[in-house]
Amino acid sequence: MKRTILFIIFAVFFAGVTFASDGSFKDFEQNVTKDNLKYFARDLGGLLGGATSTTGRVLGWGGFQVGPRASAWFEPHEKNTALGDPKDVGMKFMPWIQADIGFPWRIDGFIRAGSYDGLTAAGGGFRWGIFRPTQTMYAFQTLIVLSADAAVAESFSAAHYQASIVLSMTMKHFTPYISGGVDCTKVTVQDVRSSLNGEYEVVYTPRGSVGINFKLPYYLDLSLAGNWASYGPGAEASFSLRF
Repeated sequence: MKRTILFIIFAVFFAGVTFASDGSFKDFEQNVTKDNLKYFARDLGGLLGGATSTTGRVLGWGGFQVGPRASAWFEPHEKNTALGDPKDVGMKFMPWIQADIGFPWRIDGFIRAGSYDGLTAAGGGFRWGIFRPTQTMYAFQTLIVLSADAAVAESFSAAHYQASIVLSMTMKHFTPYISGGVDCTKVTVQDVRSSLNGEYEVVYTPRGSVGINFKLPYYLDLSLAGNWASYGPGAEASFSLRF
């Protein structure tokens, strides 16, 4: 009962923040130019690509996980002025509600959706454990992550694809992990009263992260990570109920 109450409180609070927010992505229409569009696409790809492998391991057949997670940049790239001056834009946060399920052959499937600051996105993907999971202390686990997302705001739409590889180590109370991958992002300008309407950019950018997943009581997981993408340093986090 305690774990259920704790999870519901957290999930309701997070969902309220996630789906009731609106704001600064609307500034895109006033600030986008042909020169800054590609830098915006690079930063957006890093934001959408984060927080897809926060446990560092596959769930296994019959496993299930659900909960909120998020990725963030601390400040956009200095040439990404599509939302305004980067120092004024500051930190940008993308929250998700994600559900994962374990399939045979060390495959996990997941779906996710989120909305914040005028940007709404949804997507999903797969994780595949290259080697069979083991509880042997200090054993390494490796997995591949593939995912796709679609995002839309008032003045642009985006299609995002990512592929990454994750390496984790089995430990008693927590699992450290590192990951590296590539984001492919296409951003298309829409409904802007200028010659840029219909203009688009397709970019490929690297992204990496270093994090720790903590196994808490009552089947709860907490993951915290730092990441690096086009925007420089950022962060990822998740809090989930796992069976």
